[in-house]
Amino acid sequence: MMTVHIDDELLDGLEQFIDDRNEPPRGKMTHEDAINVVVRDWLMGQGYVPLPNDPDSITPALTAARVPKHEL
Repeated sequence: MMTVHIDDELLDGLEQFIDDRNEPPRGKMTHEDAINVVVRDWLMGQGYVPLPNDPDSITPALTAARVPKHEL
């Protein structure tokens, strides 16, 4: 476990994220759970963590965005 300090603007956004997902039967998400969801989603989107059901699919976004060099 670690402690993280985040800016007020980010905390406001995190609170909104939690409020938007506060639906039965799950109940209110903790800050720790919300941060894990947000970070996991970002890391999967950037290719640093595999997508569910596709553990061999890691391609970092910077690698995927490279433009192929054309040989003349």
